[in-house]
Amino acid sequence: MADHLMAAERRRVGLIGVGPISHWHVRALRAAGLEVTAVAARPGSARVRDFAAEHAIARIFDGWERLLAAREAWDGLVIATHTDGTPAVLAAALEHRVPVLVEKPVAWTSATVARLRDAAHAQVIVGFNRRYYRPVQFVREECRNGAPVIAHLQLPESVAAPASRSLPDRLAPFFSNSTHGFDLLRFVLGPLQLQHVERLRASGGEVTAVSALLRTDRGDIVTLGCNWAAPANFALTVDRAGRRLELRPFERATVYEGMDVLEPSEEVPIRRYVPREIAHVDLEAEDGREKPGFVQQARVLAAMLAGAPAPAPAATLADAEAALSLAEQLAGDAFRPGVT
Repeated sequence: MADHLMAAERRRVGLIGVGPISHWHVRALRAAGLEVTAVAARPGSARVRDFAAEHAIARIFDGWERLLAAREAWDGLVIATHTDGTPAVLAAALEHRVPVLVEKPVAWTSATVARLRDAAHAQVIVGFNRRYYRPVQFVREECRNGAPVIAHLQLPESVAAPASRSLPDRLAPFFSNSTHGFDLLRFVLGPLQLQHVERLRASGGEVTAVSALLRTDRGDIVTLGCNWAAPANFALTVDRAGRRLELRPFERATVYEGMDVLEPSEEVPIRRYVPREIAHVDLEAEDGREKPGFVQQARVLAAMLAGAPAPAPAATLADAEAALSLAEQLAGDAFRPGVT
C-alpha cells in the first residue's frame, strides 16, 4: 500500500530544453496532472530564466548535467534538446532509470539510437505525437482489419536546395521531421520492407527527391513520394476495394466510397468524377486547445510515473531507430553516416 501511494505521488517532471516545442510540453504535462518542477538549458542560455518565469517553474539549472544531479527535484524527465545534443543527454538520463519522454528523432543516425536502445530500460518513450491522433488511430484500425491495402505517403519536406551535402545543413528536416511520417506509416500498417527506391538528382548529382516502393509482411503495397520542397500537404491515402481513407493533413481522416458522375452542363461543359465522401474523423477537442497528441503523450508519461508500463500507442526507441533507418535507406548516398 505504501509503495502504491509513493508511486501515485511521483508526478514531478524535470524539463531539459527551452526551445519552442518545450512550451507545448509544459502545457501538456500540466493538463495531464504533472508538475514541471525543474528546467535546464545549455550553460549560459539567455532564454531559460524567461522560460521558467513564464511557466512558473521553481528551479532553474545551468546545464542538463546539473539538473540530472539534483535527483531530489524530479521524478521523471522530458528531453527536448536540439538533436545534436540529445544522445548525450539521454544516455546520462538512462542511468537514473526513471520514466523519460524524449523528443524525436532522438539522434541523427539509426546506429546512435541502437546504441541508446541497448542501454535503455522499458520506461522510455519517443515523441512521435501523431500516433495519438484519433484520425490516425481510426485509419490504423481500418487497415489492420481486412484484406491488404494499397497506400501512398506524400512527404513534401522543406529540404533545402542542394547547396551542401552535409546532413544537418540540408537534410536535417528529412531526418528530424519526415521521420514523423515514416513512424506514422509503420504505426498504421506495421513493419515495412523497402523494395525499390529511385532518386531524382540535380545537375551536380545531389538528391533532390525520392520515390520508393515498400511492402508489409501481410502484403500491403506502399508507394512513397518524398517530393522535397513541393507546395503540397503531408498526406497518407489508403485504398481497398472501392473505399479510400485519406489523412490530408494527418490531423483529419476522410472516408470515400464510390464516385458521383456529373454530366456536362451549360455551366460546366465537361464530365466530372467526384469521390463521394461518406464520413470523416477529426481530432479530439483537447487537441484543438493544445498541440495535438501532446496531452495524450503526457498521460503516458504520467502512467509510467505511477508505476505502469508504457501503454499503447507510445513509440519506443526501437520505433525511432526504424524510422531513421528508413530515412537513411531512402536518402542513400545523400546521407553521411559520420554525422551523429
